[in-house]
Amino acid sequence: MKKSLIALLVATLPAAAFADVTIYGKIKGGVEYVDNGSTKQTNVDDLGSRIGFKGSEDLGNGLKTIWQVETGFGIDGTSSKPSDSGTFANRESFIGLQGGFGTVRLGNVSNFLDSDMGTVDTWEYKSDALGLGIFTRDATRLKNSVRYDLPAVVPGLTAALQYGVKENKAAATSDRETTVLGLGYENSGFFGKYAYTHESKASTAYSYKANDKHRLEVGYNANNLFVGLGYQQEKGGYDVVGWGTYVPASVKPANLKPTDDVKTQEVALTAAYTFGAITPKFTYAHANNVKVNGVSQSNTKYDQYVLGADYAISKRTTFGAQYGQIAVKGDGNKDLKTFGLNMVHKF
Repeated sequence: MKKSLIALLVATLPAAAFADVTIYGKIKGGVEYVDNGSTKQTNVDDLGSRIGFKGSEDLGNGLKTIWQVETGFGIDGTSSKPSDSGTFANRESFIGLQGGFGTVRLGNVSNFLDSDMGTVDTWEYKSDALGLGIFTRDATRLKNSVRYDLPAVVPGLTAALQYGVKENKAAATSDRETTVLGLGYENSGFFGKYAYTHESKASTAYSYKANDKHRLEVGYNANNLFVGLGYQQEKGGYDVVGWGTYVPASVKPANLKPTDDVKTQEVALTAAYTFGAITPKFTYAHANNVKVNGVSQSNTKYDQYVLGADYAISKRTTFGAQYGQIAVKGDGNKDLKTFGLNMVHKF
């Protein structure tokens, strides 16, 4: 009876209520065995599942309204990434206009590194050892931001400018006013992309220093072959480094001050080739020692290796398996080793 009433109600709604609305998403889960040198643990994890709704309305004269609402959730019953799960519209969500002038969006909008770059990170994972989450840590969504994308005047050329505000400048948080400039070009499988990010000074509780970040990605993606090389350099406050993540917190200088100049340099290379439904792939990443006021800090570099393969059981469902290791230097520091199996379904 209830199903009949619902069907009748849906049937009476105007067709326009469903016009130009798309429901999409991904269900991603995996099992990971993690060995950090002192403990060994098997985890069943969500790997970034999400559901979204998007649509548009034609306003005439080549102008249209665009919108999107996307929400992350954890299929394992927990929220491994609070920023991606637990709140409606916690992922990329916006409203905007699109026309001959380009595209303008405002809301919680992906930066250029998140939407157009990160091609070197082809993996599904939770543990940092199984993918390039460290290298791509600045690929994110900017809350309270406005983004403008230029129209596709030249085929293959993309360009975007985004500004994210810090609405409460007096609050003792890590929030920063952020400006992102992105440029990209693709032709015949070859691609090159660049992003510059400037983050204003944060509150005294975090870092006085402003941050300047550069990332360049180049490569080839065609004829079943993918080769991508990424380089990034970051300079500013000490929050440009993932202290306690890939750089053990034990090597963080004890007298490090918010006014100190901190600099990082990292590279990443990924290669993959598709044979039918199987795609073997390999990644290598390296970070130089962190520099503080121009002085290299011992044992703050890392080397990372990931080897694995994906098997496309259908156009929308893929199985993956990979082994990864992050090697860090210094007495008492342990390598992080992880083996993972995953399954991804797109809808």
